[in-house]
Amino acid sequence: MLFSVSVDLDGLGCYAAIHGLAAQALPERALRAVPEVALSRLGELFAGLGLRATIFAIGGELSLPGAAAALRRAADAGHEIGSHSHAHDYALSRLERPLIDADLAQAERAIEAAVGARPRGFRAPGYTLSRALIEAVGERGYLYDSSLLPSPPYYAAKAAAIGLHALRGRRSRSILGGVGQLFAPRRPHWRGGVRELPIATLPGVRAPLIGTVVLAVRAGLAGALARAAAQGAHFNLELHGIDALDASDATPELAALQPGLRLAASEKLRRLRSLLQALGARGESATLEEAAQRLLPRA
Repeated sequence: MLFSVSVDLDGLGCYAAIHGLAAQALPERALRAVPEVALSRLGELFAGLGLRATIFAIGGELSLPGAAAALRRAADAGHEIGSHSHAHDYALSRLERPLIDADLAQAERAIEAAVGARPRGFRAPGYTLSRALIEAVGERGYLYDSSLLPSPPYYAAKAAAIGLHALRGRRSRSILGGVGQLFAPRRPHWRGGVRELPIATLPGVRAPLIGTVVLAVRAGLAGALARAAAQGAHFNLELHGIDALDASDATPELAALQPGLRLAASEKLRRLRSLLQALGARGESATLEEAAQRLLPRA
């Protein structure tokens, strides 16, 4: 089994936007929690396991104090650095092509300034793709995309959360992508001329197997779910920076709305270590760039 671990560096401001809170009202300590604190904690975890991950950075957040330096340390440690867009606009896929290109170009410049190399992989905010976005990714020379989460259960949960926020008088910045994406292939494939590495889902029910899910259950169950989802050419485990944080790293208001923050960061890292050790015992790890080249060598 070939498996990859990736980390989306969505700052706490992104989660504030999901819950309809004012991201600009977060204190600097909270804004720096993901790009600096979480990345450091995950870096120590990966180093102890001898694992190289793929880090998807948001260009606009690299201007935060310490963020660019932390990303450079991750790159120097051998981790792949990909693009997670510049503004992390959940509606990026709905923009006109010139605006998409402008956002991607800004992210590329910010990432290259931080780590000395342009990103070769892309992940869209909120897992939402469009023809214009995938065309932009391909024409800008990216080796692969890893935005697809083909999961009807996740889509339903997101729709319910957006509706619940609306009922409470808060407008979520999150959006729902096209329904067709939910039934796309679970295996690596070519999509619009671009290599696509879908995020892990369970066969049949297509429940997402991401950090939020594996951290919500005990290690034994997480391992069993991972084994079920890994019955294919590639197991693509997606984490978020917030998976290494807890309530002490956020504001009380955000911690009350984001369930994952209720579990101590030390316990989350312990559960991740157990899962990654189990994966390492059964298969070989690779960055997403390496996996794309090995699994989809040509169109």
